Amino acid sequence: MIQTYYGLDALEVWGAFFAALVIGFFFGLALERAGFGSSRRISGIFYFTDMAVLKVMFTALVVAMLGLAFVAASGMIDLSHQVYYLKTYYGAYIVAGLIFGIGFVMGGWCPGTAAVGLASGKIDALLFLVGAIIGSVLFNELFPILKPLYTWGMSPQKAFGKPGLAFVHETLGISRDLFLLLFTIAAILCFWGTEYIEKIRRRGQGQGGVYFNSPFLKAFCLVLFIAAAALPILSSLGREKVPVSSSDTGQPSEAVPQDVNRLLERISSGKGHMAPEELAALLLEGTSALVVVDVRPQEEYQRFHIRGAVNVQLPELPAFIQRNREREMVVLYSNGMVQPARARDALFREGYLNVVVLTDGLTGFLDRCLKPASLRSGPVDARRAEQIRAWRNHFIQNPTTRPPAKGDRPFASQPQRSTP
Repeated sequence: MIQTYYGLDALEVWGAFFAALVIGFFFGLALERAGFGSSRRISGIFYFTDMAVLKVMFTALVVAMLGLAFVAASGMIDLSHQVYYLKTYYGAYIVAGLIFGIGFVMGGWCPGTAAVGLASGKIDALLFLVGAIIGSVLFNELFPILKPLYTWGMSPQKAFGKPGLAFVHETLGISRDLFLLLFTIAAILCFWGTEYIEKIRRRGQGQGGVYFNSPFLKAFCLVLFIAAAALPILSSLGREKVPVSSSDTGQPSEAVPQDVNRLLERISSGKGHMAPEELAALLLEGTSALVVVDVRPQEEYQRFHIRGAVNVQLPELPAFIQRNREREMVVLYSNGMVQPARARDALFREGYLNVVVLTDGLTGFLDRCLKPASLRSGPVDARRAEQIRAWRNHFIQNPTTRPPAKGDRPFASQPQRSTP
C-alpha cells in the first residue's frame, strides 16, 4: 500500500519539502522544454496558432488520471485517505475560472508558467508574478468580505464522507471507469483536433500540425484508449475475496467479499462519523454505551485529551476493539481525521461495525464545543451559550479566563491507558 505524506500527516517533515522541491524542479523543466517559457507561445492558444498549452496540459491530465486510476484499482493506494481533495464550490469555480482566463489572455502567463518564464529571464514574467503576489495580499486582507464568494455554490454531495466534495462521474450518474474512458476519448479527439487546427492556421509555415496523422500520434492515442478500456477489467480483478477477522475463539472466519461499497454507503450516510456536539452531549450524560479512544502518541495524550478517553496506540487498536466489540460505539479521534479514518476503515473490513470517527478530530472538538461563546465568530443564542458553559465545566478542569499554557492539562486529571 502506498503511503503519502498527506496520508501520514507528515507534510511538514523535511522529506516532504525535499520531495516537493524535486517534483517542482522537474515540473518546471518539463514546462520549459514544452515551450512554456514564452508568453507568445502560451497566448497562441487563444489565436489558434499554437495549441501547445492544450496538448501539454491534456497529456499531463489524462496520463496522471489513468495512472492514479490504475494504482487505485490494483489496491496500491487508498484514494479516500491518501489523496487531498479540495471541496467543490461550483459558483466560486466559475467566477475564478473567468478571472483566471482574463488574466491569462491579458498577461500571457499563469502563476506556474510565469515562474518558468522568470527562470528563463523574461521580464514580463517577473511583472506578472509581482502582480500575482500583490493580488494574493489583497485577497488575504479582503477575505472577510470575499468569503461568501469564495464559498459560493458548494456542492450538496458528500464523497468519501466529506461534505461538499463531488466527483464528476457521480454528478453525471455514471461509473468512474466509464467516465475515464469517455474523458480519454475526448482527449484523443482534442489531440487530433489541435493538430488539424495548427495545420490549417499555419499552412505553408511548416511549423504547425507536424504530428497530424503521424505514426506517433496514432500509437500514443491507441495506448491511451487501451489503458482506459482495460481499467474495468483491473477493477474487477481487485475485488477478490479477502479473509476477515478471526472470531472470539481465535479461528479464522470464512472468506467474504471486501465490501467497499457498503463501507462508502455507511460513511456517506453519516454512520461512520460522530459530530463533536453529539459526543460532548453523550459524555456529559455519562452513557456507558460508548468508549472514546485517543490514538495519538502517549505524550500528546498526557498533555491533554478529552475527559474519559483512553489512550490506545494504533498497533494495539485491533485487540482493544476486539475486547470492546459488544459496545454500541467506539469513537476514535486524533488531532485530525486522517489516521482515525484509516483505522476505522481497516477495522470495518475486519468486521467491526461499531467504530466511528470524531468529525474534525480533537481540533474540531475544541473549536465547536469548548471555545467560549464570547470568542466565536458568529452570534450565540442563550440556549447555545448555556450548553457551551456546561460542556466547559465538565471537560475543562478549573477553567479560567486565560487559554491553557504550554504544559497545562485542561482535561481529565488522571490519564487512562487501555489495559492490555
